[in-house]
Amino acid sequence: MTPAEARARREEIVRRVGGDESAFRDRAEVYLLSAEELALYDELENLDFLLGE
Repeated sequence: MTPAEARARREEIVRRVGGDESAFRDRAEVYLLSAEELALYDELENLDFLLGE
């Protein structure tokens, strides 16, 4: 996966969870994510790691 592909996937995930990454991360911190959202959160975290963010 290229950095551009990783950024595009990251943007897609943020769109899928409602477009507000901060609110999404806030919900993750208090364990309010569905199973699908949790999988997307894990993918988002992995992409951030790969992108060095």
